[in-house]
Amino acid sequence: MDDLCEMDCPVLKRLLKDDSGKCLLLDCRSFLAFSAGHIRGAVNARCNTIVRRRAKGSALSLEQVLAGDEEVRGRLRSGLYSAVVLYDERTQDSDAVKEDSTVTLVLHALCRDSSGTEIYLLK
Repeated sequence: MDDLCEMDCPVLKRLLKDDSGKCLLLDCRSFLAFSAGHIRGAVNARCNTIVRRRAKGSALSLEQVLAGDEEVRGRLRSGLYSAVVLYDERTQDSDAVKEDSTVTLVLHALCRDSSGTEIYLLK
C-alpha cells in the first residue's frame, strides 16, 4: 500500500512514552486475539464478517470500524491524534497489506473520516 507509512517498535515505544495522548493504536486483529493480549492503550478496530460482507465494494465508516468508541471517533474527526498506528498479526510491512484485510478497511475509514492524522503500520 503506497500511502501507508511504516513504524517500527522502538519508534512506537518512544512515541507512547513521550506523547501517548496524541497517538492512537488500532489493533486490527480479531476480538478474541485482542482479548487474549494487546499493547496497553490499544483500541480494537474490528470488522466482523457481517459488516465486511455489507461493505463489499464500499468504504466503511468510523462508526462501523470503531463501534462503541465515540470518544476515539470524536478525537479522530477533530484531528486530536497526531499519529494512528495500525497493527495485526498477518501484516509485516505495507507491501503485504491485502486489499480485503481489516487493516485496509480501517485505513480507508480513517482516510475518509479523520482529520490531520498521520497513519502508520506497525512493522
